[in-house]
Amino acid sequence: MRSRTPYRWIIAIVLFVAYSIQYLDRVKSSVLNPSIAHDLGLTTADIGTGAFLMLLFYGPSQYVSGLLTDRFGAKKVLIFSVVAWSFMTMYMGLIQTRDEYLWRMALFGVLVGTEYVPSARILMRWFNKEGRARAQTVLAWAWILTPAWASVLATQFAAHANSWRVVFFVTGAMGVVPLVMIALLVFDRPEQYPKATEDDLEYAYRDEIAAGTIRKGQYTNVQQIILKKGSVSLLDLLRNPTYVAVIFVDIVMQITLYGALTWIPLYLSDAFGFRLQTMGWWSGLYFVAGAAGSLLSSWMSDKVFRGNRKIMILVCFIGLAPFVFLLGSLQHADHVLLAIALCGMGFFGNMAWGPFLALPAEIFSPEVYGKAMGFVNGVGYFVAAFSAKIFAALVTIDALGKKDYTHGWYFIAICVAAGVFAASRIRTAKDVVREPAQSTAVQ
Repeated sequence: MRSRTPYRWIIAIVLFVAYSIQYLDRVKSSVLNPSIAHDLGLTTADIGTGAFLMLLFYGPSQYVSGLLTDRFGAKKVLIFSVVAWSFMTMYMGLIQTRDEYLWRMALFGVLVGTEYVPSARILMRWFNKEGRARAQTVLAWAWILTPAWASVLATQFAAHANSWRVVFFVTGAMGVVPLVMIALLVFDRPEQYPKATEDDLEYAYRDEIAAGTIRKGQYTNVQQIILKKGSVSLLDLLRNPTYVAVIFVDIVMQITLYGALTWIPLYLSDAFGFRLQTMGWWSGLYFVAGAAGSLLSSWMSDKVFRGNRKIMILVCFIGLAPFVFLLGSLQHADHVLLAIALCGMGFFGNMAWGPFLALPAEIFSPEVYGKAMGFVNGVGYFVAAFSAKIFAALVTIDALGKKDYTHGWYFIAICVAAGVFAASRIRTAKDVVREPAQSTAVQ
C-alpha cells in the first residue's frame, strides 16, 4: 500500500506556489527597471530611493503582520496580503511619473509586508525541529527560485509585447490563483485540518511532547495550553543572545538578497551592455544556483547536523564573500568569470535561509513565531532599506557616462563579513536549550 504524503508537505508546496506568485512583482520590477527608468525618466538614485522606500515600510509592516498573525490567525492575514498584492501590482502598470513611482513603492511596502510571516508561522506549527529548515527552504524558494524563471519570463514578455506595463497587468490578475489555494487548502494548525491523522498531530507537537509541555493526544486547546506555560514579550526576545544574533544575520541576508534583486540587472545592463532579453538569462544564474545551495544547506542542517543551525549559516557567509568581491572587481565582460561570480554568489548567498529562519521557533515556541520573526524581518528590511541608498550613492559615473558599480559590491562584501561575526554568536542546538529565555517559553 502506498504511503500517504504528509499534509504538511502539501501545505508547504501550496505556500511556496502562492508566495512565488506574490514575489513576481519584485522580480519583474527589478529586471524591468532599465525599461521603467527610461520610460519614466528615473535616475539610478531614483531606483535606489524606490527600493529604499519599499523596504523602509516593508520592515515595520512585517512586525505588525506578525502581531496580527499571532492574534487573529495566519490564514486571514495571508488572504488580505494576496488581495493587496494584486491591486498594487496592477497599479504599477498605470503610473506615469517619478513621484507616482515613489509613492507606489512606499505603499507597496506597507501593504504586502503581510506575506512572509503568516506563511512561515503556519510551517513552524506543522513541522517540528527535524524538518523546519527544509520546510523554510521550500518557502524560501519563492524568493530564490522565482527570479530564475520570472526574470526570463518578464523580459521576454515585455520585449514581445513592447511594453513593460502589460507584464504588471497580467501578473496582477494572477493573484486569484494564490487566493483560491490559500482559502481551500491551508489551515493554521494541524488540529484544524478535518482529515488530520494522529501521526500528523504527534509529528507537529513532538517537541512540546518531549519537553513535557503537553501530553501525547492532548490536542484540544493546545495553543492556549502552550502559551499558558509561559508567554514571551518583546523584551524576553531581546534578552536572548541567539535571537539578537539572528536579527543581525537577517540584516545581512536582506542586504544581500535585495542587492542582487535590485542591482544585478542594472549592473549587467550598464556595465556589460546586455540587452533586456540577455540580461534576464544572466540574472537567472544567481537564483538557479541559489535554489541548489539552499536545498543542500537545509538538508544538512536538519539531517546531518541535527538542528545545529550555526554551521550552515557560517558556511553561507564565508563562502559568499569572495564571490561578491569577484563580481565587484570585473571591469570587462568576461563571461566565464561573470558566470562563476553569479553562480557562486547565488549558491552560497542563499544557504542561510532555511537554518536561520527556523531558529526563532526553536529558541522560543512556534506559538510566538509571528511576533519573533516579525520583529527580526522588521529590523532586517528597515536596515536593508538604507543599504539600497548607500549602494546607489557608491555607483560612480566617469567622464564618458559609464557607470561603475565596484564600490557598491564591495560594500555588500563588507556587510557579508559582518555576517560571519553575527553567525559566530549563535549558540548551538544543545546550548540553546539551556538559555534562560527558552525556559520562559516552553518549560
